[in-house]
Amino acid sequence: MAAPLVFPVGHLLGEIHPGPGAPAGYHAVRVGPEVVRVPDEDSRDVWALAHPDPSALGEVWTSAALVTTAERAGIRDAGSLVERLLAQGLLVEVPEEPAAMVAFARAHRLEPLLVGLGSTPEEPLDGIGVPGLLVAARVPPRVFELWQWAHLWPDLWAACQGLAEVAVELGQQEPGETDPQRVLTFALGATQLLLAHGVAYLDARRTAGPGTVAAADGRRTASSGSVG
Repeated sequence: MAAPLVFPVGHLLGEIHPGPGAPAGYHAVRVGPEVVRVPDEDSRDVWALAHPDPSALGEVWTSAALVTTAERAGIRDAGSLVERLLAQGLLVEVPEEPAAMVAFARAHRLEPLLVGLGSTPEEPLDGIGVPGLLVAARVPPRVFELWQWAHLWPDLWAACQGLAEVAVELGQQEPGETDPQRVLTFALGATQLLLAHGVAYLDARRTAGPGTVAAADGRRTASSGSVG
């Protein structure tokens, strides 16, 4: 059986120093409403390295690959640090089998970072970055759609189901776009691409409420003619 994929979870908030007389500083990563303390730079660096290198996106990204990358970067005891981050929920391993993939997607949400920069007739890939300053990534339209809309659902699995539903409504025929499980397989690969370029992060699922439902309905209206 293939080794499970590894994904980093959370939004880095930076280094926190409580003040004179307080305990030592720490690095903070927000996951849902909670702030998880990462006690040292090596742990922070391993978490950061869990975001795949764009040049290595063709490789299967596992905990073993992360440990190797961290050791090459000079981080000692990288295996133990990975285990600690897994225990904290800042890293998650996802076996490549349908039930495990759905369980992961039900527990997490994809959140976008930066802003969309659009495309041009000369450059068909969609840009994401900071207007006038930075193009952090150029991605295919379907990856951009995931970046643009997935956060409107309470979790990634609901987003995949919603995107599949929209594709059916728009008359798409390809199972890769209309079957939620296949959409999820695509979404996990796309998530690694977005994480690699720092234009999205994985968060804990959001409890559904009236605002979420309204946002999802708005996505269906706004997406007419855009899926493909």
